[in-house]
Amino acid sequence: MFLSSVRQALAALFVAVLVSACGGSGGSAPPPAAGITVTPGDGKVTVTWQMDPNVKYWVFYAPAASISSTNWINVPGALAVMNVTSPYVATSLANGYTYSFTVNGRTGDGPGGPGTPSVSTVPRPAGGTWTALPTLSNNTLRTITYGASTADSLNYYFAAGDGGAAYKSTDGLTFTAAASVPNTNVNAALYALNRFIAVGPAGVIYTSTDLATWSASSSGTSQNLNALTSNGSFSVIVGDKGTALGSADGVTWTPITMPTTQNLYGITYSTAGVWIAVGAGGTLLTSSDGANWTNVSSGTTADLYATSVQAVTSYIFVVTGANGTILRSTDTGATWTGQVSNTTANLLSVGSTSSQFLATGTNGAVVTSPDGITWTKQNSGTSATLNAVIGGLGQYVAVGQNGTMINSQ
Repeated sequence: MFLSSVRQALAALFVAVLVSACGGSGGSAPPPAAGITVTPGDGKVTVTWQMDPNVKYWVFYAPAASISSTNWINVPGALAVMNVTSPYVATSLANGYTYSFTVNGRTGDGPGGPGTPSVSTVPRPAGGTWTALPTLSNNTLRTITYGASTADSLNYYFAAGDGGAAYKSTDGLTFTAAASVPNTNVNAALYALNRFIAVGPAGVIYTSTDLATWSASSSGTSQNLNALTSNGSFSVIVGDKGTALGSADGVTWTPITMPTTQNLYGITYSTAGVWIAVGAGGTLLTSSDGANWTNVSSGTTADLYATSVQAVTSYIFVVTGANGTILRSTDTGATWTGQVSNTTANLLSVGSTSSQFLATGTNGAVVTSPDGITWTKQNSGTSATLNAVIGGLGQYVAVGQNGTMINSQ
């Protein structure tokens, strides 16, 4: 009851502010002559128009078939955003639903003029349209992660690969060189336990907190290390011949006994408390603590390269592998069902957002699915092998062969 009263009071106050704004100095202005353009994105819409530097613009929008600058207050879920510039990005929108937009203007604190004609669009998941990013080197990139640097307290996408090649970006569009990972190829990287962790051939482990300096950690193994994941307090690395290592700080690593000698290529953790590791010959392992692992039947002998989990109203686990292999589980990895991927590419990486799964692989393969069952081929715009992908923040970034980097929003 109290919260309801607060909401009503805030709404009344906002209406009062709007009314008072109509009585200040200045006057109304005509709407942008060419109207507005709305461009859908993943959970967002970008609104653009031709600005007059002497005009203050307001954007009105709602999850509705149409909206105007006069009726918006009566439209459920409508918002008015004051004094904005073009382009304006409306965020936190629901994919698959229609949103309508209009823009009006005023000079000074005068009343708003007429709004532009209402324009509607539907936000959609990223992954359907890709943009090639500048190639910074010919070194193949094998991994991408996202985390915070202590050097400037900014969050960075971090991509790395052969020859220790390393690049960083704050927006997933413009990358610059980071400090190379010393004397190694990087097979996988992860931001976990307050540091970037990079692993590679012959048991190599390096860590960095600032992407400017790297420190070596002892792995105690000469096996290739291929993938890693974390639950926030404990991290696990997997590699060739069933190698696995665990750490609570990202610096000191101890062996974990695995019930397989197969090469392990991928690993993930879910907030359901389940760890999943996958590898050669259909190897599939699960764990409830990251330290004790059990073999599970995958139902395939194909090499399995990557795994991910989507958590919305329930947990959906997906594994990808050779020749378009895709497996799906809804019972925390106990049983798995093969899915039709609509590709024969080796699917080397898979990521998930709240709206979909997206897998990448050889020959520029990209496939997407809202549920892990129905998969659609997408045009990545490249024939280069895409070794890794990361999703979130309304976009995907994929990296791969010969320094390929592509972005989808």
